[in-house]
Amino acid sequence: MYDGEVARTKRTATVQSAPEAAPPDAADLNQVVAYNFRRARELRGLTQEEAAIRLEPFLGQRLRQASISAIEGAFSGERRREFDAQEILAFACGFDVPLLWFFLPPPDDNRRLAGTSDFVNELYVLALGREDQLEILYERFRELRLPEPDSDDVGLERVYGAPTQHAIGDYRRRRKEMLLALLDEYADGVDAQAEEIGRFFDHLRQIGIRGLVAEHSMDPDFLTPGEGTG
Repeated sequence: MYDGEVARTKRTATVQSAPEAAPPDAADLNQVVAYNFRRARELRGLTQEEAAIRLEPFLGQRLRQASISAIEGAFSGERRREFDAQEILAFACGFDVPLLWFFLPPPDDNRRLAGTSDFVNELYVLALGREDQLEILYERFRELRLPEPDSDDVGLERVYGAPTQHAIGDYRRRRKEMLLALLDEYADGVDAQAEEIGRFFDHLRQIGIRGLVAEHSMDPDFLTPGEGTG
């Protein structure tokens, strides 16, 4: 995930050089937080002034409407805004959304994440963890004495038709649900493209390469004998 960073570290171990500049279209994670701030405000049906009032108990101060506007404007790059962890916690509490909300990718955002080799639309993987990272996460859960579901939990799940709240099993389930939901969201565009590609190749099989060239170039020399131009 950070191969580019590792490679640069190895190079600078022997030769000092200026840090590699981020691509001009790279996205800052703070921009993603700003995008999701506005999504959370709109989800709760709040004006910017109402959002400031709602956030005041968690921030310890009431932001001006212009400050709320500046936060949301940071997504488009109008003005850079950096958020600290305590602010994001306040946003999550104030808007009553999970912390993860602020690290979900905006739809159709394929920009590179600044300082990494990852892309914005892969943020949910960074937030939820890759499969090879899950065991270290589950180990932390065990440190907190949050065990795996046992046979009693499985039995209760069958009785009530809903999973119990043991953290590791619940996280596994919720992680899969979120990944499937996100994949469904992104799959719509992929499915549409796949259908279009399928139609293209069906048509190609019907008319052949020469027919396709003739069709687009309007050059009768590419038609085989007996073919018309349609």
